[in-house]
Amino acid sequence: RSNQPDKAVEVFQLMQQQGIRPDEVTYNSMINAFARSNQPDKAMEMFQLMQQRKARPGIITFNTLMSAFLGVGQRDRALAVWASMRAAGLKPNPSTFRLLKQLGVAA
Repeated sequence: RSNQPDKAVEVFQLMQQQGIRPDEVTYNSMINAFARSNQPDKAMEMFQLMQQRKARPGIITFNTLMSAFLGVGQRDRALAVWASMRAAGLKPNPSTFRLLKQLGVAA
């Protein structure tokens, strides 16, 4: 697992070198790889890159980020992601509600 993000980064860079523009699914995969390896800061960096490159984050993106921060006990940062999701006008799905329950927040 610890080398999973490294391989994902390699593929991500190779795609770009080949002229393939990453889409929401690609970014979500990268964010998830960092989240699963307890690297929420790297996941957030990828999220910010996604936004800079005008790829639109969806509900899965926000849920994955919230989960990444919850996984390492960073409740405040998970709440900040929830606030960003709401500001983006996205509606919570069942996964979001489970995360919010873990955070002790009522949607």
